[in-house]
Amino acid sequence: MKLKLLFLLIVVYVLAGFGWWTYSLLLFSNDEYKMKTLLLNSGQKTCELKVIEMALANKFKTNACDTFIINDVRVVADTALVNAFVHKTFMGNYTINYAPNHETKIAVIYVDPITIKRLATELRLKKRSFTVEAILLTLLIGVGLFGVYFSVNMVFDLNKQQNNFLLSVTHELKTPIAVIKLIGETLKTRVLPKEKQAELMENILENASRLQYMTENMLTAMQMENDRYKIRKEQINLSELVNEVKKNFALKNEVSGNIVENIMYYGDPVLLKMTLNNLMENAIKYSNNQPVELLFYKKNHELMIEIKDKGLGISPRFRKKIFKKFYRLQDEETRDTKGSGLGLFIVKQAVEKHKGKISVSHNSPVGTVFTLTFPDFT
Repeated sequence: MKLKLLFLLIVVYVLAGFGWWTYSLLLFSNDEYKMKTLLLNSGQKTCELKVIEMALANKFKTNACDTFIINDVRVVADTALVNAFVHKTFMGNYTINYAPNHETKIAVIYVDPITIKRLATELRLKKRSFTVEAILLTLLIGVGLFGVYFSVNMVFDLNKQQNNFLLSVTHELKTPIAVIKLIGETLKTRVLPKEKQAELMENILENASRLQYMTENMLTAMQMENDRYKIRKEQINLSELVNEVKKNFALKNEVSGNIVENIMYYGDPVLLKMTLNNLMENAIKYSNNQPVELLFYKKNHELMIEIKDKGLGISPRFRKKIFKKFYRLQDEETRDTKGSGLGLFIVKQAVEKHKGKISVSHNSPVGTVFTLTFPDFT
């Protein structure tokens, strides 16, 4: 929350800064336009005096002279020369209009309308340029800030997920280790009947298998992430493999569903079995031991495996995130279910290594459906 607030404050600061900068430039452009207009108007009088001075000095006299009055001064000059002088000397900023007045003409110098229009166009282009630059710079900085926010937020999320992973693994390891240690101390200090010894030994093997399953998951996840997992594909009866998983989980939970017979597939049996085991274990764990459905069938030249549970389901906005390494929907402090956050990461990697796809959908009326799709090469 603090990171988001800080990011929001920075964005507001940047927007305010660029807004003020753009506003200041626009005001400066307006002031510049007004100043140039005032200079042109004041220069009009200078232009008149210069024309009078040159005319009185007979600089504009030719055989085609006209008599006209300019600024109450009567002069005789060639209007063509006067016009050329005004245009050249004052860079085309002024123009002279001659109006008949009885025997003479009245000459009046005006600011050239084209010059005023050019100044107005310059002002409009400057305003547009400043506005566009401000928008572009704001967007670029906004994108940069968002990138920084996204990166920092991602680091925070990853750190949080890693902490959750460490907590969950600690909890997962602590229980079987404590059980094995307690049983070992019991067998060492007490003489028990053979039936009880056999029961305790079975408990030791069960917890040892649990530890082995966890370590294999972690090792496989690390190898897959670093592209070091060597997939060992061979011709297998996928129907038998799915049936075997179904039977194993049926020993501790109700599992139903039809499985098509004798479907051969070229894949890694260890990786495929680990994939199904992870999905089935999650289905049972997150549905509070409700019945689970395992289906295997062919559809449109594809092999489809579906695992359906009757749990709380997964919100659509989390369905892509759950396949990330260490990602879990709750913090370790508030979560009731066990797990390391690696199972679905392994599942997705394993399915993709077999050129397959995995999708998550809602199970009607409640629950989740995981669908694995593999290409059928037969």
